[in-house]
Amino acid sequence: MESNTDQTINRSTLRADAANGQALVMLEGIPASPGIAVGTVHLLAPVGSAEAEERRIQEFEIEIEVQRFHAAVGTADSALAQIEAMAREQVHDRAEIFEALRMMLHDPTLHSSICGAIRAHRQTASGAIRMEMTKLAAQFSASSNPTIRSRAEDIHSLQEHLIAALGSAPTAHPLHSGAILAARALSPGDTVLHARGGVGALLLEAGGINSHAAILARAFGLPMVVGIRDLFAQLQPGFGVIVDGYVGRVIINPDQATLQQYQLRNESLQAQRQRYRQLRDLPAETRDAERVTLAANLDLMEEIEGALENGAEEVGLMRTEYLAMHRVAQIGVEEQATAYRQIAERAYPMTVTFRLFDIGSDKLLGNAWSGDSSPLGLRGMRLLLAYQEILYRQLEALLRASEMKNIRVMLPMVGSIEEIRGVKRMVAEIKHQLRIQRVPFDEYLPIGGMIETPAAALIAETLASECAFLSIGTNDLAQYTLAVDRAQESVAAWYDEFHPAVLQLIRTSILAAHRVGVPITLCGEMAGNPLATGLLIGLGLRRFSVAPAQLGPLKLRVRSLSAGEARAWARAALRMPDPGQVRAYLASCMDGGDSEVELE
Repeated sequence: MESNTDQTINRSTLRADAANGQALVMLEGIPASPGIAVGTVHLLAPVGSAEAEERRIQEFEIEIEVQRFHAAVGTADSALAQIEAMAREQVHDRAEIFEALRMMLHDPTLHSSICGAIRAHRQTASGAIRMEMTKLAAQFSASSNPTIRSRAEDIHSLQEHLIAALGSAPTAHPLHSGAILAARALSPGDTVLHARGGVGALLLEAGGINSHAAILARAFGLPMVVGIRDLFAQLQPGFGVIVDGYVGRVIINPDQATLQQYQLRNESLQAQRQRYRQLRDLPAETRDAERVTLAANLDLMEEIEGALENGAEEVGLMRTEYLAMHRVAQIGVEEQATAYRQIAERAYPMTVTFRLFDIGSDKLLGNAWSGDSSPLGLRGMRLLLAYQEILYRQLEALLRASEMKNIRVMLPMVGSIEEIRGVKRMVAEIKHQLRIQRVPFDEYLPIGGMIETPAAALIAETLASECAFLSIGTNDLAQYTLAVDRAQESVAAWYDEFHPAVLQLIRTSILAAHRVGVPITLCGEMAGNPLATGLLIGLGLRRFSVAPAQLGPLKLRVRSLSAGEARAWARAALRMPDPGQVRAYLASCMDGGDSEVELE
């Protein structure tokens, strides 16, 4: 669908502006779905907010409450099936979200815990649902991985559907067209209902950019801002607002000057989007005919369509952590293989590079882990080789899913050549077993490694000799090079990917890959940084992997650059002693062709 970016800003839709004497107020949040919308606010009470019965039931009521729970599961499943059908009418590629929710709804582990709470604690069905699903959501919310954290919202969504099915909460109803909907949280089902009802934008106190509500908002072209503190305390029904889904801003009571500013900005953004659409099928090629490959970083299968729409040539990083929930240590081979196969089929003929589980040991192993989960603890290949049964299952699943020959396997945070060889020995053993079982797979499944530490960068040529490809993860590379924990606010100011030491390690890695003759991709945040494009091309990088929304701006920058000029920029930048000087120099090298990117 077309984004609300394309709407004309209509001043008459505002009921509260500077004319009534109220001061202009700005709320800041996290941009979750791009676009600009103008309208009046509607506050949505939380679905399922009615208090659950907390009384202790009598013994004869136990099985009655268990049956009520099972009946609610059936009712909720039917409701989700109807919403799934509605979603398929307009955003077919996102309807799988509801298939996943329905699978979660029928999870035997979830059923066992809720029925167990009813029987053991003599709780009502609603009380048991709230207690057990709140605990489960808390486990996900505690994760340091944003994809896993976002699954907590799925749990809350299912809880709301189940409570509604029990009759203790009303279901949501679509609002009038153009309304700006403000809510504490929003389930995927309600997102579809309100999107089909024609709401103008979504504002949430909770939520993240990887939540299913956010994915659906992007699919429907609805501007969305999440993580807005004290949203309900600052908004009232009927307030006029501008929602800026590009930067995560909500402007209350906009004056005429602000409205005019956003009208001009909206027109500029429409022109920019049109430029990106025109570029989508053109090659990413510099002015002097140097070819560059642009790939996408993805977390979820639902994002593949967006990557294709934005011109991705392949999936350069498919994170597998979305499977790493409370039971990852028990996830079976076939369940993983099914998920990987669906992704490979959906992306075909694009190549998909699956990164093996790359999360802390506390999140991977749950209660089975009691050791250090710091950035310098068990991570990446250290963790996977320490718990080889998890690694073995994931490798077998990827091999079973590789029949279409568009899958690559990437090893996270490789530190030594022996780690790569250990994985290759395990893969050889799995291949032998699959041949005996006559299971088809890709005999030449490419295996590569991530350069994420100074140690890996310094031995990149050795690692490349054992790999089919390499990828540079600049987020962790900068963190470990500069001894800065990105999660610690007290030292965050020292984190800088343009630090000379980081640039030297990137250069070392690229040159090593070239000498061995293996492709090398950069997939960290630096790959999408406008200041870094020319520098990286000048350093010899020809493969970038970025978020889907960054593909258009990146291609525009690549096509505006000369690789010869970029090499001169890189030589100069490498001689500079200070990251601030590097940034200032690169900014001066840009001729203004990327000025519109700032609008995002």
